[in-house]
Amino acid sequence: MISYSPILDAIEQADVSENELRRIFHGRGHCFPSLEHINLDFYPPFLFLTSYQEIETDELERLVHQVWNKASVYADFITGLVYQQRAGRETSSRVFYGTLPSPHIVVELGLSYQVDLLTHQNTGIFPDMRNGRSFVVSQSKHKKVLNLFSYTCGFSLAAMHGGATSVVNMDMNKGVLAQGKVNHKLNGFDENVRFFPHDILKSFGKLKKLGPFELIIIDPPSFQKGSFELTKDYQKILRRLSDIVSNKATLLLCANSPDLTEKKFMELITEHAGDGFNFEYRLESALGFPEKDQNKNLKALVYRYHGL
Repeated sequence: MISYSPILDAIEQADVSENELRRIFHGRGHCFPSLEHINLDFYPPFLFLTSYQEIETDELERLVHQVWNKASVYADFITGLVYQQRAGRETSSRVFYGTLPSPHIVVELGLSYQVDLLTHQNTGIFPDMRNGRSFVVSQSKHKKVLNLFSYTCGFSLAAMHGGATSVVNMDMNKGVLAQGKVNHKLNGFDENVRFFPHDILKSFGKLKKLGPFELIIIDPPSFQKGSFELTKDYQKILRRLSDIVSNKATLLLCANSPDLTEKKFMELITEHAGDGFNFEYRLESALGFPEKDQNKNLKALVYRYHGL
């Protein structure tokens, strides 16, 4: 019988009193044998329990009961629990306890995001990129920012919060960009932000006209059917960076694929972006994301462009 003690210990040690989005237990980092398929997040006021493999009904009931029972000490902050099963391409979500807020708004780093724990595989914000968003806040003042593969525009919110002059968001998915617009309205960022539902690989002419940019964030999916495959298409973007970047610009280049090591990622950047892009450092993993192998988790690398 599986022991869920590490999850229960993580709940006991969690500080949920700040009512901010956070990861409580990260099994996907492979630091907890037999629990590699389980994550637990706090989307105030709900717990969000995720499994990346199918759990039989009786075992799921046991897991959920233990998690909820342990979380009962935080009744002032935690009012419900959603379970999401992500086995292969099949994703299903279920409310076990409580009634979800509608709309469901969570806060991170002083910014508000509307999330959805039931309808889609992804909730509307990725907790593992917290340090990336914090970095963008610190680097954006008076800068012209480009946010590629913008999803629901978390980096754009961070840039505006940090004092950016303007932000361009580009993602071919109109639905996530519409959610990004909602998030900007939630935070009062109604000006100097643009949203383009375009295929990035076919839009460098437009980006060149809109640039040059002083801060560029590239955070693509590892795979998006029919449009992007990280190990085959990232280099196409890297080759065009010098056309849209200003001298001394900062770049946050991200990859979240266990098949692409940090070394291979850096080699890819050097080969296809060119000598003008110099590596500075890798952002640390967000709190709550222990990893057995740092090459298999999110890689967020900071580069500086110094021209040719």
